[in-house]
Amino acid sequence: MEGYKFPFPDKALALKELSYDPCYKKIDEQAIEAITERAWNTGEEAAEGIFKRFNGESDFWKIIAKSKLQCFRIDKDYVVGNQRYFSDYLSGQGVINLYTKSVSLWAKENSLTQEEAENLILSHEYYHYLECNEIGLTSKQYQVPMISIGKLKLGHTGIRALSEIGAHAFARKYYEMVRMNLCDTIMK
Repeated sequence: MEGYKFPFPDKALALKELSYDPCYKKIDEQAIEAITERAWNTGEEAAEGIFKRFNGESDFWKIIAKSKLQCFRIDKDYVVGNQRYFSDYLSGQGVINLYTKSVSLWAKENSLTQEEAENLILSHEYYHYLECNEIGLTSKQYQVPMISIGKLKLGHTGIRALSEIGAHAFARKYYEMVRMNLCDTIMK
């Protein structure tokens, strides 16, 4: 894996990702490192489980099909505000939308083929499917009050960035295992 630059944030950047969450200021400062670590570990553990379940399958199109999900390629560069979206998982519908023009731009920026980029993006979305259907929402691992008025705290909400951290960890760990598996196969 020497010289390979993975296009999703690594564990060191997970804390930075958390700081972008709109609820970040509501997080107890002493909990920040621990909740980031927990979300990262959740993603890695899920990757290990899926890798075993699908016998090291590297093609997420196949994993998605075997999981009875639908995936639609949408020929669009999906940008809302200043945010480009590559895909989304529609919970409750079993659907992943893949925005191919957005993915193409990301692929070029990261020196990936379209196929490699799509596969990586699909692995990220597959983690969100797992959250909704098997492992629980990573965003709910730590909750903060929705509204605070003095000592009065009303409602609770999860931290969305924790789900993204888990998805990044899932994608990274899965591809580390695929690459190690490939290296082991070549060495035999």
